[in-house]
Amino acid sequence: MQIENLDHLGLIAGVIDEIGLVELTNEELGTHKLQQISPGQVVKAMILNALGFISAPLYLFSEFFSGKPVEHLLGVGVRAEQLNDDRLGRVLDELFDYGTTTFFLKAAMQAAQRFEVKRQQFHLDSTSFALDGEYQSEAAEGAATGGEAEPTPIRICRGYSRDHRPELKQFLVNLVCSNDGGIPLWFQVGSGNETDSQTFAVIAKAFAEQWQVEGLMVMDAAFYSEPNLKQMGDIQWLTRVPQTLSAAQSLIESDETALLERPCSLKGYRLWEKTERYGGVEQRWILVESQQRRQSDPRWQASFLKQEKALQRQLKELCAQVFACRLDAMDALVRFEETLQWHTLSGVSVDAVFAKRAPGRPKRLPKSSDEAERLGYQIKATLERTDEFEQKSSQKRSRFILATNQLDAQQFPAERLLVEYKQQQMVERGFRFLKDPLFFTSSVFVKKPQRVEALALLMALTLLVYNLAQRKLRQQLQQADETILDQTQKPTATPTDIPQVDFKL
Repeated sequence: MQIENLDHLGLIAGVIDEIGLVELTNEELGTHKLQQISPGQVVKAMILNALGFISAPLYLFSEFFSGKPVEHLLGVGVRAEQLNDDRLGRVLDELFDYGTTTFFLKAAMQAAQRFEVKRQQFHLDSTSFALDGEYQSEAAEGAATGGEAEPTPIRICRGYSRDHRPELKQFLVNLVCSNDGGIPLWFQVGSGNETDSQTFAVIAKAFAEQWQVEGLMVMDAAFYSEPNLKQMGDIQWLTRVPQTLSAAQSLIESDETALLERPCSLKGYRLWEKTERYGGVEQRWILVESQQRRQSDPRWQASFLKQEKALQRQLKELCAQVFACRLDAMDALVRFEETLQWHTLSGVSVDAVFAKRAPGRPKRLPKSSDEAERLGYQIKATLERTDEFEQKSSQKRSRFILATNQLDAQQFPAERLLVEYKQQQMVERGFRFLKDPLFFTSSVFVKKPQRVEALALLMALTLLVYNLAQRKLRQQLQQADETILDQTQKPTATPTDIPQVDFKL
């Protein structure tokens, strides 16, 4: 008798089979009669390994499947030793040659059709994945060897790091997810130095062209710029307005009695609305006030303290300066005070500064000699917060602005727009899943940029399978009016992780 552990991999394999991912991969990449294991089976094996919840996925790959029912999971005649590094590497190369975005698009379309995923609102976001190593460009390597350089798919280089690791090189992953279960529908890898403001509008247009569906595209504030708004055309979008815009600052600091308040049933929120025209685009601005943000917003507090320290340094430099006359000192003090918004100056004085007396017995000088010893005048002042600081700062940190070119307030009232924007966390949860220590993206160890891009495709396919399994499990629990135990052994009908049991889907 031979005992093999299936664990939760049966659930994962069932979802992959329901998508038809093995057949799609074999059809698009092609198969050969001499292959012992097809490209589709390799892709399926890599997804099973990635969702194996082990500390080192894709390491000792064959050993992972040792003691597991490989034929039951992957197909008749497949053995664990056939899943070696060479076979995995060749499939990664084939996926890159085919086109990672194109391949994921076909897989996502097939999955959305078979699982009946709703496609009405979409969420676009990006994140960075840091890498160790040099990762020299293919062009540089070709020049060093005297050979003909091949085009590099992405540039693995330094850029703005979402992981706060600016010393490491990185690449970017862009995802568009449906609000129906956070199912990823678009995947695209970017070079490490790309910025969201340069790519979001391009990705949104490409997504709308390929999927041919009308829906609201939700993005963060990096999208909101005049060139991006003009590129979008008829595509409906929803985003947050950067507070760096003067119009946004004026609205946030305005008196709400002068605005049109909108009804909101969400606890702790108040909404106001106005029409605005920016970048030549007519749009609605929704001013949102959150009680939770009013109570504590550490990001705003850190930003304010940074500005306050900068003012303290400026005042210290000003007080250290020696002016030729009292009038010049007062003029410089007034100019500095005009730049203050939330602070005021107290204990202000302008005092004469005299030269230090030389050591020894002082000489007898005429009465008018003190004028000769006077060096000039210095300012003394202390920086203090104004009385209205707490009220104004509380208002500023509790408010933000949403903007949309969806002008139909009946179909999309202000409260619905807020709910849609709050669901932006769906794609952010997907990024947290990809960066989990139990997932192989925590350490991308392949050295060719082509394989890095192909491996990122496998990450996105794994997220697709994971979210589809989670969505289907929740639907079945809702239909049966049942619950299961979560990681804390409490009943839940909306599990966020796949349970360690085998379900028949």
